[in-house]
Amino acid sequence: MENISRREKEKLMKEDEIISAAEKIFIHTGFEKASMDEIASEAQFTRKTVYQHFINKEDLYIAVVVRGFKQLLSCIQQQEEAGNNGFEKLRLMGFAYYQFYKKHPDTFRLMNLVGHIKSKEENTYNHQEFNKANNFIVEEIVQVVNEGKADGSIRDDLDTMMVTHSAQFVMTGFFYELSLSGETFTEHFSINQEDFVDFILHLLFDAFESKK
Repeated sequence: MENISRREKEKLMKEDEIISAAEKIFIHTGFEKASMDEIASEAQFTRKTVYQHFINKEDLYIAVVVRGFKQLLSCIQQQEEAGNNGFEKLRLMGFAYYQFYKKHPDTFRLMNLVGHIKSKEENTYNHQEFNKANNFIVEEIVQVVNEGKADGSIRDDLDTMMVTHSAQFVMTGFFYELSLSGETFTEHFSINQEDFVDFILHLLFDAFESKK
């Protein structure tokens, strides 16, 4: 932000405040029941100000999701740095999903509703940013999988994109279900949640590991 004008910095700060307010309202009220008036009140801005920055409620929701994806990507990149090869990095990325879920469970749930919330405006700035953020995560996994194939830690008979999408789908789906009923499920069956997550992630990633 050092190379942008003061006016642009103020604009970005204002937008971030509105996004934070929207996230809070979406979490506590639900997307369908949330209103722009309620979000404006939470952000302590006028309704007109909110509409100056976001086209509609769906556009604002996408902005919340984009910020969540960027936080998740940062978590993934930090975790994978500790890996010594492609497979270790891929496994650590899975645990990064878990760390993000534990730290931001409500945001994680909101992010997973993105496929159910449709917008009439599909070419907005925030939709473009959403596609970029999602692609960045996919590219990060692809890079690690290819690295693992090259260093011999990940099976070279597997299609890179199949590994990437299956890992992403399983991790996202598993942690979404965990966010909805995880504590109830693990308590009912007297399962330690950390052990349960560790078991599932090892079950997933062991399928990709090279046994050479």
